Parts: sequence; structure tokens; C-alpha cells
Amino acid sequence: MFKVGLCGFGSMGKGHAQLLQKHEGVKLVSIADVRPDCREKAEADYGVKTWECGEAMIAAGGLDVVFICVPTYLHAPLAIQAMTAGCHVFCEKPMAMNTSECADMIAAAKRTGKTLMIGQVLRFWPEYVFLKNAIDSKEYGKLIALSMTRVGGVSTGWDNWYLDESRGGMQIFDRHVHDCDAVLWMLGTPKAVYSYGATRDPRTNGGIFHNFTEYRYSDDFVVSAEGSADTPPGFPFTACYRAVFEKGLIEFNSRLKPTLQVFAGAAPIAPELPDPIAALTSGMNISTAGPYYNEQVYFFDCLRKGVKPEVVTPEAAMETIRVVRTEIESCRARKAITLS
Repeated sequence: MFKVGLCGFGSMGKGHAQLLQKHEGVKLVSIADVRPDCREKAEADYGVKTWECGEAMIAAGGLDVVFICVPTYLHAPLAIQAMTAGCHVFCEKPMAMNTSECADMIAAAKRTGKTLMIGQVLRFWPEYVFLKNAIDSKEYGKLIALSMTRVGGVSTGWDNWYLDESRGGMQIFDRHVHDCDAVLWMLGTPKAVYSYGATRDPRTNGGIFHNFTEYRYSDDFVVSAEGSADTPPGFPFTACYRAVFEKGLIEFNSRLKPTLQVFAGAAPIAPELPDPIAALTSGMNISTAGPYYNEQVYFFDCLRKGVKPEVVTPEAAMETIRVVRTEIESCRARKAITLS
């Protein structure tokens, strides 16, 4: 039986708490959150012991696994404390504030022998897995162009931390990081990035809130991604991509039914995808839990088998942080930046 402690009971924490109930051999035993109303809800919903901070929960002991779902600036210290205390760690994305903190987390995992996995969930999302398989297999020929989009309204979070770059806010870092990670997972690290965007106050109003990034690989194909946190309240969160191949086109749009279509003949086809396992009521800007459950299943399966995660390694998650940080640098320098 894996005894799990959860740091953070906001929208992501609530989602993970719901899904942790679905596993055999896994028991959520404690939840930490600075907000009294969140602790009251955690006690009422799950009957667990609650703590005002994650540090105290970890220090109290009795845990096998810690899930970290707090603002990004707290990821590294909590993950390192948990692994040092003998716990395996599942940490939500982004991995940490910068590559130095990521490296410290990786060093702690190696020193303690504990498993560290980062929640880059698109690697478990059926529509993105389908695209990666198509690129790898060359079923539709060589990739010619890929464009990704992830747009929605403003997120604020506890104490408006999503609007504060110094605490890991800014949509380019917290939301667009999904598509950056997907690009690296499917295509590897580009030679350079060129990013431009609209900016507000980085401490109080979200910093780079709308960006477009070009990932430069070669002259053979083009890759770009758009991210935003500026749509009006009535506009639904939207994630989509369009991938053009030599012999076909794959299009995903989270707002359409079916969400995925392949154009490689006289008429489009909708590939059969795994059914989502549950609806979430956590306040997350998605409606289904399948990919989040899948990454949990994979994490616990790795723990049971005594193997390290390969779908998303800590080193891969650190590389995503390096590239996103370079995108931010590119936005502010208004020029393309080479990735060594």
C-alpha cells in the first residue's frame, strides 16, 4: 500500500486527489494547503489529516509518495525534502523555476534512489500520442509543418501567483510549457527558437500573456506554437494542433467532436481513441480525466516494478524548462536565440 501525501489542494490538487481514489494499493492519507477552506474541504471529502504547509506534512513522516501540486517556486524545495525523507515524488509541471533547481531535484533523486516524475501530461494524452506515433512511423510520410495552439482566459490562483513571474506565473511558462514539451518529445530540441509576444506587468498582471514561438529545426519543415491567457470569460479553453505530412494531415481541436481527424483520402476519418475514464469537478480547464489518470497509473506502475519512468524523465522535463526559458529570453530580446 502506497501512502500518499498531497501538497496543494487547488484545482490541480483536487483533480489528482479524485483520481488517487481509483487505484488499488494507493491511499491518500494527508493533504497540505495554506488555505483553511481548502483544508476543511479536504477533510470533508476524503477524511484525511490536513496540514497548513507541505514542509510540516513531509517532516511528520509516514508517507511513501508525495504529490506536489503547489505554485512552481515551491516545487524544488518540497520535492527535495520529500525525496530526502524517503518518499517518491510526482511533481506537477513546470518542473521548477529554472534548470538549476531542476538539476538539484535530479541530484536528490539520484542521491536517495527515489523516483521523481514530472506531470507533463500531453505525453499521456491520446491525441498527442497519436501524433507522435504518426511522426515516428512516417505512416503519412515526412512531417512538413506543425502548428500548436493553447489559448484561454486568465488564471490567477492562490494569492494571484499565476500573474507573478517571480513565483512561476506567466502563461508562456505555466500553460504554453505543455506545447513546448510536446514539441521536444516528438521532434527533439530545435536548433533555435524565435518567440514574440504581448506583455503586461510581470509581477502583478501576468507578464508575457500571449506568445507565438517558432521552433527552428531545418528548412525541411516548420514548427510553431501559440499560447495565451487573454480570452474573454465566454470563450472556452482551446487546445489544438494541425500537422501536415507528405501524404496527409492530422488535426486536433479540443472543442470539436470528434476531437481528432485524419485527412489522407477522399474523406476524413476519426481514429478511435481511448475513452476518458471520469469527469473532473476540480475547477481545471478540462472536462475529462483520462490522461491525468493514465500518468498516475504509469507512475505507480513504475514504483511497483522498481523501474524509473521513461515516458517523461526528469532530464527531459529539465530540457523543457531550458527551452521555455530561452523562449522568454527571445521574447524580450526580440530576436532568435540558438540552443546549444
